[in-house]
Amino acid sequence: MKDIPCKGCGGILQNKDEFRPFYTPKPLEEGEEPPYCRRCFRLRHYGEVTPTSLSAEDYRAMLAEIDTDALFVKVVDLFDVEGSLIPALTRICAARDLVVVANKRDLLPKSIKDARLKHRLNAILTANGFSPLAVALVSATKGWGVDDLISVLAEKAQGRDIYFVGATNTGKSTLLNRMIRSLVDEEGTITTSFAPGTTQGTIRIPFEDLALVDTPGLFKKNHLYNLLSASSLQAVQPKKEIKPKVYQLEPDQTVFLGALARIDFVKGLPSSFVFYTAPDVTIHRTKLLRADDFFNRHKGGDLYPPSALEELPPLSAHHFPFREEEKTDIVFPGLGFVTVKGSGVLRVFTPKGLQPYRREAII
Repeated sequence: MKDIPCKGCGGILQNKDEFRPFYTPKPLEEGEEPPYCRRCFRLRHYGEVTPTSLSAEDYRAMLAEIDTDALFVKVVDLFDVEGSLIPALTRICAARDLVVVANKRDLLPKSIKDARLKHRLNAILTANGFSPLAVALVSATKGWGVDDLISVLAEKAQGRDIYFVGATNTGKSTLLNRMIRSLVDEEGTITTSFAPGTTQGTIRIPFEDLALVDTPGLFKKNHLYNLLSASSLQAVQPKKEIKPKVYQLEPDQTVFLGALARIDFVKGLPSSFVFYTAPDVTIHRTKLLRADDFFNRHKGGDLYPPSALEELPPLSAHHFPFREEEKTDIVFPGLGFVTVKGSGVLRVFTPKGLQPYRREAII
């Protein structure tokens, strides 16, 4: 069958994968007027941008076609900063003016000062090759910081188009929708008009003398979202401010994060461990000698998520030494992180394919 383009953005329509660009639930029939893809339909009728995603190869090809004289907005997830950066974006973003927006500020405790978060963010961005013009903290779901962000972007764009880029699940489309709602008149009418994008998956929202341009998300490879069912994914995603859970651990103790991660305190001095995870993730402490038996008997039950019906890859081990003079985060992409203060060696288990990493404590 001949390719049928979306009459809104020009992308080649498909009805096999709702998470990829140009999806439509309608049957595709030659000779009939082509429908809008779901993304265009929802923007045109509801002023709402829906997320889609691309492979790394398609993503690089899409960004390479964007005019270098444009402002890029890189959206990252404060709950998984490094996992949101993705090396494929570094070289492309380095050649363009860039603003980094750290989303999901509402998930981290309010007691943490924004200045501290921005300081750590700038250090992480520099270490990963990013040199942004500005860094902004927002909560797209709550609307925190969005109006200030609009002012920053207007100043930095100077009439140029603004492209929103980022990995899946960083809240990029939620942020755009919140911005659209801020740019409506008193009657609730969007002050922009819908306009076609490109056939690479971007979607343009003209506003005054420039356009806000949404791009599909880029899949994260090192992430729990590639391993879990929809219900378990809901369990690991916090919906409100995280309440840290503090443990004083001694050597030869083990802590489980559901059945998704295991932390063995192999040797060292009694140390402080602060866990930042969604409330539905069970945290259980036990003796190292009992850990194997406890895991085998309780995974999918007392150790949740995942459910007992889900099959995950076998656990693989990673070792992390830590020193008393520094606070260290051990990050589990998609699950959360634990801040460690003390000295010793940890043996950390995660499902094969999920690589935990360490960083200077972000909090």
